[in-house]
Amino acid sequence: MSAPDRIARPHGGASALLHAVRAPDGLVLTVFVVALGGLVLRLLDLGNRAMHHDESLHATFAWYLAEGRGYEHNPLMHGPLLFHTVAATFKLAGDGDVTARLPIALAGAALVATPLLFRRSLGPVATTFAAVLLAVSPVLLYFSRFARNDVIAVLWTVLIVAAVWRYRADGRDRWLVVAAATLALGFATKETNYITLAVVLLYLDATLTGALLDQSGQRGIRRAALTVALLPVAWVVAALWMPLTPVRARLGWVERPREADLVVVLGTLTVPFLVAASQIVLGQPDEAGFLGAREGVTVAVLVTMGVTAIVGSAWDARRWPLLAGIVLAITLALYTTWFTSPDGFLGAFWGQLDYWLDQQDVRRGNQPWFYYLMMLPLYEFLVLIPGVLGGVWLLWRGDRLTRLLAWWFASTLFALTFAGEKMPWLNVHLAVPLAFLAGHALGAALPPLWRRLRDGRASVVSWAATGAGAALALLLVALSLRTAVGLSFGHPDTPVEPLIYTQTSADVPRLDREIAAHAAARPGPTTVVVDTTSSLTWPWAWYLRDHPDVRYLPAESVRAAAYPEDAIVITSNITLPYDDPLRERFAYGRPYVHRWWFPEAGYRATTFESLIERLGSGELIADWVDFLAGGVPEETIGALRGEVLFPP
Repeated sequence: MSAPDRIARPHGGASALLHAVRAPDGLVLTVFVVALGGLVLRLLDLGNRAMHHDESLHATFAWYLAEGRGYEHNPLMHGPLLFHTVAATFKLAGDGDVTARLPIALAGAALVATPLLFRRSLGPVATTFAAVLLAVSPVLLYFSRFARNDVIAVLWTVLIVAAVWRYRADGRDRWLVVAAATLALGFATKETNYITLAVVLLYLDATLTGALLDQSGQRGIRRAALTVALLPVAWVVAALWMPLTPVRARLGWVERPREADLVVVLGTLTVPFLVAASQIVLGQPDEAGFLGAREGVTVAVLVTMGVTAIVGSAWDARRWPLLAGIVLAITLALYTTWFTSPDGFLGAFWGQLDYWLDQQDVRRGNQPWFYYLMMLPLYEFLVLIPGVLGGVWLLWRGDRLTRLLAWWFASTLFALTFAGEKMPWLNVHLAVPLAFLAGHALGAALPPLWRRLRDGRASVVSWAATGAGAALALLLVALSLRTAVGLSFGHPDTPVEPLIYTQTSADVPRLDREIAAHAAARPGPTTVVVDTTSSLTWPWAWYLRDHPDVRYLPAESVRAAAYPEDAIVITSNITLPYDDPLRERFAYGRPYVHRWWFPEAGYRATTFESLIERLGSGELIADWVDFLAGGVPEETIGALRGEVLFPP
């Protein structure tokens, strides 16, 4: 910021706003006000949606932990951090739909404030824009009101990216501590942290290559050739810095770049979590073989830890043990449930990656390759347009931060596109770097444009282009806010759009209240039977958690009436036909929609050729506009239906 910018008197309007934001304290205050607004959006009517199948799993097992029944890590439900935080919330504020979602809402609000970590490089205007875009993002708002791991996971991603960026800038040890802590918290949150660390380490390998070639003074074609040769092995140079001293001296690599520190620290702290990836090369281990036995896996993990400790201590025998201790303390405490479940050790360093490698062939979600290329224009167009166009412009200008942000977005998109599982909530990992890119581009472009307009140096063409751009921006803002409000407040549990995935219907909490009223009106305890057909157990296990006698029975047991005559029975609509004599023992039934889903057959049938054809004809744009106008009709969505049968 130049001296005239700091002392210029505000002219009112936009100038006054820019002046306030540019003040150091003013920027922090402004972003915290934006984050507070984001918090209000995330807390407002937080219990307005029926608990999703996944939410009910997370909340129920967290409730077990809060009730003293313990917790054992299961990679099916990702890392243990969510269960510990939700259980703590239940302990402090009681259990319920709102408190189950509260830690995620708080993480979503904290995410809004994270542009402050980049404020020295973004500048005040871009920092504010990025915070606002994170606050009102339709994807981030919706999943910040959802008891899943993804918003917490992407918060750790931002923190580790910021730690890398800030350590490269100032070399302060505190950023290494932040990186180590968020690395451990990321693995304890969700397996997407493997993608995050791959993105960060590949970026560091590339920047280390550039830093080493800068020292040797290479230019032109020779530099390009050396870049190609060094890029795959730059991390080896970092890991073996001292043993390679003679080689480095000949090449002119005398000063150790900060990127080398980061490669060693993040690499050695990550490798023990990757032991199960050995199966990609060695194949699935035989249960009778070394790696098929618990003892063999334990030895493999411990040996890997020993090797990384040697490399890390050779880098710095004082700092590396402290950083490794932070990672181990966080990991072991969370995965072993505060050292009460020893199996959590292998769950952290083998089990979670082993399980999710197996799941890649399952391809849960079964979405087409272009899934995220479809979802981003539907929901994140407000950041997609300035993020992509502005990102290209800033890359052309040689902006260093844009290289990091663009790599973060593009490589994450690539990884998620080719991963076996594609789910709506994974869009949060794309929306965040896009919001940073869009904020950075707007912060770089708008202040100079405003000064030209204010000082009368703009041509008629510039005024016309500015007016058209402002009109388009206002339209996109209005559409984005409409989309965000519709998702989170208008129809949060009615899947008339694809971001709402296989959602529990509002019938379930309504019937839960009716079941509670029926049971309360009877003199003794009432048995509730839940048919386990088609996973009806969830979310009923959550809603009926306080009921004294709940039995989960397969369909054949429901039909055989293997329960008391005065039981309330929750059953699938295919378990008891309407002419079944068993129905005579019930006074009445309440048909209901258990869960329903967006009709995906249309876009799943799209081929590359039809996609290009519809894009060229304008039909795709027309469909996009029609969708923004109102989603799909409710009568077209698929549903799993059931019935609650009440005794006299």
